[in-house]
Amino acid sequence: MAFEPIAGQPGLFRDSDNPDPNVVYNIRDFREGDKYDNIAIPTGPIQPGAEFLFFQDIQGKREVDTNLRTPSKLSAGESMVLDRIGLYVRSCTGVAFTVPQDVKSIMDNAFYRLEINGLLQDEGPAIKFPSGYGLYGQTNESGQGIVAVGVPATASASKLLKKQLLNQNHEILGRLRFDQRPWLTAGATPFFTSAAAITPVVTTQAQTSPPEDAAVLVTNFLHGLIRAAVSK
Repeated sequence: MAFEPIAGQPGLFRDSDNPDPNVVYNIRDFREGDKYDNIAIPTGPIQPGAEFLFFQDIQGKREVDTNLRTPSKLSAGESMVLDRIGLYVRSCTGVAFTVPQDVKSIMDNAFYRLEINGLLQDEGPAIKFPSGYGLYGQTNESGQGIVAVGVPATASASKLLKKQLLNQNHEILGRLRFDQRPWLTAGATPFFTSAAAITPVVTTQAQTSPPEDAAVLVTNFLHGLIRAAVSK
């Protein structure tokens, strides 16, 4: 379902895929917000073909990690007009501070794909999906810095060409995948480098004594207009 605004009638939309002009959707009682989920990428080399799934496993997560109550779906009675997709690498989790090279390793090497009911909504290199959220500026911490996926301003984040209407019947799946890239490795033409040299590596450690290996959290935001059930 693709939403198109009705000229001169704010809050009223038609489905461009529905030929019936009498079908009108009223979103005046929606609020602007996000549905989001986190995945954890552990310290060490990220093997070719590794895939991390958003919105699938919510067990044990708190609201700082996800605001889905049902795996892969909106809550009963909830609906959403999906307007924007974003990815954000968390700059720290507790005393595990993500180093700038890990942000670059993840965002410049990963491929992202969003599917709704198994149908492709958008895909591309992860760096294509700035969230408009995040920190910005300079730090003087040893080995630290702030790396943002795009400018932290929601107005700078690209929007979907066609808005999508989601409800509790839609299965939501975000994939973050690290592909094997044989054309870049030794023996390819033209030669670029070795397979080991293009394997992304996460180096983040928690600042404990002794230091501990720590994962890097990546958040997938689905931004748009949300309507919750009027009763539970």
